[in-house]
Amino acid sequence: MNQEQFKAFWIQLKPSLKVQWEKITEGDLHEIDGDLAKFTTVIEKRYGTSKAEVNTWVNRRYSHWSGNYDKKYADPEKKES
Repeated sequence: MNQEQFKAFWIQLKPSLKVQWEKITEGDLHEIDGDLAKFTTVIEKRYGTSKAEVNTWVNRRYSHWSGNYDKKYADPEKKES
């Protein structure tokens, strides 16, 4: 996903973003405001995740939203306890 796609997807992304990344604040969302680089930086800072993990999550959400679903971005299967 590139910056232009992220900006266009930003409004639709916020609800699932809040579910996945519970530590993100309204201030963070205001700061990010559709900027992919800022989003990646905020998530890396709050969660200590890698840029690759953040980008994979964003690409997965975008592929579902855009209808360009690719098995490469399939949601991980949940492990049964």
